[in-house]
Amino acid sequence: MVEVYANRKSSGELYYQEDEHKYIFNYLEDNPISITMPFSHESYVSKFYLHPIFDMNMPEGYLFELLVNILRKEFGKVDDFTIFKTLSPSFEGWLTYKTEENLIRNQIEIELSIDDVIEDNEPDLFKKLVNAFLFKSAISGVQPKVLATLRSKTSFTEKDYIVKTFGNEYSHLAENEYFCMKAIRYAGIPTPKFWLSKNRNFFIIERFDYNRETGKFKAFEEFCVLFKRHRMSKYGGSYEKIARAIGKVSSNPETDLEIYFKLIVMNFLLKNGDAHLKNFGILYDNYKNIRLAPAYDVVSTVVYLPRDKPALFLKGRKVWLSRKELIRFGEEFCLLTPERARELFEECESAISKIIKDIEEYAKENPEFKEFANRMTAILRFSLEHNLKETYKEIPKEVFDGVLENREKNSGT
Repeated sequence: MVEVYANRKSSGELYYQEDEHKYIFNYLEDNPISITMPFSHESYVSKFYLHPIFDMNMPEGYLFELLVNILRKEFGKVDDFTIFKTLSPSFEGWLTYKTEENLIRNQIEIELSIDDVIEDNEPDLFKKLVNAFLFKSAISGVQPKVLATLRSKTSFTEKDYIVKTFGNEYSHLAENEYFCMKAIRYAGIPTPKFWLSKNRNFFIIERFDYNRETGKFKAFEEFCVLFKRHRMSKYGGSYEKIARAIGKVSSNPETDLEIYFKLIVMNFLLKNGDAHLKNFGILYDNYKNIRLAPAYDVVSTVVYLPRDKPALFLKGRKVWLSRKELIRFGEEFCLLTPERARELFEECESAISKIIKDIEEYAKENPEFKEFANRMTAILRFSLEHNLKETYKEIPKEVFDGVLENREKNSGT
């Protein structure tokens, strides 16, 4: 059994009936844990899967495999409830948890500042971070990442940061995300603070659900939660459905839908095929102040997967839509006039033009990045020069052939 608290106050208890594969949550107090789970005297029952509000923080990919390997040695059989029960007492956020027994083993204690990670002068730093913070890393996503508590050398306070790295199959991923998030910021879309480590191994982003003014956490819910979906269903749904949901739940739907429209446009221009339901969310500290969360997890996936497509449906298709169709989406689903939609779209185009220049300047100073930069800027130029005019099912092979031809000319082959 796991005791569940919302905003540090008791809410209820979560059980798992293994023989029937049922997760059961019962409220003990009128203190709701999710917009989708208001207080009720009836049990909330979820068959086979954790309720989405609990499933939201389950690790995936790299962290998931690490935890399963560790816990399997201790418990033999490992299921989602074993992982959740093990991790949940160390979760810090709007929702917190207690269990009947402390399953967390002693962790290695390290003292690091955010500056240490940015400078990244220590050997095997990411391994040290994982060893120290694995059991508090309640973050989803398949990319190798860890939620680390790091101090500030100037203010002597501690904050939580997500530190991401990458494997050989996704080269330059930290730089990719850094430039994509910088482009998002150029477009006037709110983002958390973020950094690229000096040796380019890490992309670091500050946790955004903590309110510095009050010293309290805000509630955060992904759209997987709002749509009552398990994490395995994150690619099911549409961008129109998210827009409708923002219009219903946001305390300032006009502003949030403008931001959301620009975020969709930027994901299409950057060619991010991983903007799924878990990569959009809402923040609130009470039910009268619900807002769209800042942008996060934005990368250009087509750089690695040339035939990649958008993660969700738009206009009933998963294709790279033209400027005309994206503007029509803004008019029909984001409360925008044609003039305002065009104005916001132009802001996004300008952001892409600026980031192309930034990438090219960076590549001049970092020759090992040049080939990747050529590939990334070729995709971005394709977005501005061709994809704006017409819709494409996938990026034409010629876009990448041009990069290869230029590389061969420059090498003299």
